[in-house]
Amino acid sequence: ANRAPTPAHPPSVSRDATATVGTFGRMNPPLRSEAARGVFERLRDGDVDVVATDHAPHTVAEKRQGLVDAPSGVPGVETLYPLLLESVRKGNLSLERVRDVVAANPASIFGIEGKGRIEPGADADLVLVDMTNPREIEAGALHGAAGWTPFEGLLGVFPELTTVRGDVVYERDPVTGAEAFGEPAGRNVREL
Repeated sequence: ANRAPTPAHPPSVSRDATATVGTFGRMNPPLRSEAARGVFERLRDGDVDVVATDHAPHTVAEKRQGLVDAPSGVPGVETLYPLLLESVRKGNLSLERVRDVVAANPASIFGIEGKGRIEPGADADLVLVDMTNPREIEAGALHGAAGWTPFEGLLGVFPELTTVRGDVVYERDPVTGAEAFGEPAGRNVREL
């Protein structure tokens, strides 16, 4: 029971799955009971302002340390946007809601000028996707060091091209699938 999960369920898992996922489901805040679920509906209905994730790059070996020693957290930063876009593709969420909760609202809440919108004078931070081309999430294809994902086997709509302030920082060849990375272009928002 203490192994990396390979779920055949939706991306939100309840505490009822802990027998299957073991310490791989250990996180803060903790998984809730099936009866307490409902965050997705609140997201869809506009009651959630921001969707974000930390990046908890705990390895399989670290997560297998047992209940007392296994670190809390799951890797999710690279799959957040693809999973939300897959919900759009399936008709369960609007593209405008995704835009708002991952870009527009965080920029507004934190007062980050030039971010979270596409308009003259904004920073041209863009993610281009092909909504007709979802791909299966595979731990081995992700870029983090964790080596596992709780979303293994689920579909996600991944970026084809990403720009930061107009500079290409990621591009995926649509024919070969080869990936190319530009120079890192991020800034620490605490220094803005």
